[in-house]
Amino acid sequence: MLASWTTFLLRFIPQIYQDAQLPSSCLQQSQTIQGLATCLDKFTIPHDTYAPWTYALAQPTANQRKDWKLTVKSLLEVDGNCSATLPPLSLRGLYDIEPFKDYCVLYETSTQCGTYLKGWGFMVVPAFRGAVSRSVHVSAPHPGYDLGTVEQAASVFETTGSKSLLVPGRTRTAFLESSDCIVPVSSKQDYYMTDPAHNDLEPFFDASVSIYDWQQEQGGCPSSTCAFVQFHGKGPSTCASDDVFLSSGIGNSPASKTWYSDPTDRPIKRFQQNLQHAFPSWNINLPSDSNCPLTATKNVVGRHLNGIQVHNVCSKGATSRMATGEFVHAEQASLARDTRFYDGWSQAMIDTFDATCVDGMVVDPKTKMCMGVLGSNAKPQEDVHDHNHQVVNRRMDGMDGPTQNQWYTFLSSFILF
Repeated sequence: MLASWTTFLLRFIPQIYQDAQLPSSCLQQSQTIQGLATCLDKFTIPHDTYAPWTYALAQPTANQRKDWKLTVKSLLEVDGNCSATLPPLSLRGLYDIEPFKDYCVLYETSTQCGTYLKGWGFMVVPAFRGAVSRSVHVSAPHPGYDLGTVEQAASVFETTGSKSLLVPGRTRTAFLESSDCIVPVSSKQDYYMTDPAHNDLEPFFDASVSIYDWQQEQGGCPSSTCAFVQFHGKGPSTCASDDVFLSSGIGNSPASKTWYSDPTDRPIKRFQQNLQHAFPSWNINLPSDSNCPLTATKNVVGRHLNGIQVHNVCSKGATSRMATGEFVHAEQASLARDTRFYDGWSQAMIDTFDATCVDGMVVDPKTKMCMGVLGSNAKPQEDVHDHNHQVVNRRMDGMDGPTQNQWYTFLSSFILF
């Protein structure tokens, strides 16, 4: 009997342990999008990982870069079946699209030494179009650096009925070579190759452009219902008087300050007002209120959202004359990123952007979220085809996540005994 148990343990424990260390395990063990993002973030490629040659190997080839952008765009078209969109051949073995609750997740399946092999990032969208209440695209560009922003972005995305969540798979200091795109002009600046806000060769930039292109194909990004929101974090000594500093990527020149303070309705103005309502004791400022230099003028995604062509984002900045208002950049002190305040951020977002619902859905006047009407075929809360078990079957013969966890605990206890 003992010999049989020993054979069993030697055969299956290594596989169980290996599976528990894969990104795919996050989809089985997590209960919420915030939990999923937290789990996937553990695989983020950390500080000072790359040498020039290893960074080059981790970058997508020209064909992979094209397919990566195509996959991101295709994911936004999903309506009821995550498996309807498959990664192209050049991405298979590296990336997969799987259902998670009522969402579809594009994520990296490959790892090396406990972190992602490539680090291009992950993306989440609602599996049903009826589950989208507002055309807001949320991202956290600096995982492993702007601490708490990944969880914050995921929570806000999930609780506001937003359209997409995008998070890179590399921390901004994974490769400490200076960016060739946005070159630092002083010793106080540090724009690294793996900083997706300042390098147009990072896959995060390509994904952001694809999301933008898709949104434009849907009729554009109306100010009342749509924006691209980036969550960032700042140190305690930077803009110390600002708990939250909001900007749209056009600096703090007199003309830019006028853009922020003129009578024109803009998303960032509404967002400031609604955040101030949610957090009355905080200092929540715009460039028209504060001299904080964190205005995102060199953010390559922000530049493109403000009308700069893709091939010029490294060399040209946006101006107040061309700014679209679609870009919302939030720099935050550590207090503002605390989990206690996620609900307040979500409510401010809901109050800032009107809900727009697909046919068969209406806006709930209390929650300001889209909900189904009696007799409608829309399925905003219905579980996606439950083929999660297919993924689990490849690992532990149909056990669900909690059962797997029980096995891990049992086997660990057995080994210790």
